[in-house]
Amino acid sequence: MLINPVRIEGLKAVQRFGIVGLLLLGHAQAQSQSPARDNGDPKTLPYNALAFTRDSGNVGRWWSLMNENDKAAFLDGYQQAMSQSRLQTESLCKVLRDAVKPSSDQQAFINEMSAAISVCQQTSDFVGFEKITTKDLDDFYSDPMNQPILLVWSMEYLRDKASGRKTEGQLLDALKAEQKDVHDCGKYPHLCKLGTKESGPSH
Repeated sequence: MLINPVRIEGLKAVQRFGIVGLLLLGHAQAQSQSPARDNGDPKTLPYNALAFTRDSGNVGRWWSLMNENDKAAFLDGYQQAMSQSRLQTESLCKVLRDAVKPSSDQQAFINEMSAAISVCQQTSDFVGFEKITTKDLDDFYSDPMNQPILLVWSMEYLRDKASGRKTEGQLLDALKAEQKDVHDCGKYPHLCKLGTKESGPSH
């Protein structure tokens, strides 16, 4: 049985939409749990009013301004998205694996096998996010040098740390490389100075 590449892309699209939907659920949960606004405390600002800090590149500032309810709601939505993505990837893996059959067309067989292996290997990428806590993110973004680091990268870093996927040395090397990259003024002129006043440049 030959695998229709359009079908594969369709299944992947369903997976992506599922992730986006659950992440939006996290945003919605955070919004619904925000307390009434108090001009004296930025942590009581509506969730949407804080989003501009993340959109402008200062993810750490956005995270620090959220109250504990919003943090918990956002993290819960993110973790649900990763869990759902794992289940969808496992389902897609089974579809592709079951579709691999002996064929006189060797190249078609190789393509089917490669597609199945590629998707099945991605399943582990979504495991371990449930171990992350809001305190982990608090600690990560408390370092000014980490403020511009994108949430996707920080979540994967914290997943690897909490799950023991990488050694302390590997984690440190990865973090230093990412810090250097986000503070590269040639690549990110609007972000590269974030945190340098407090911690000094990373290179």
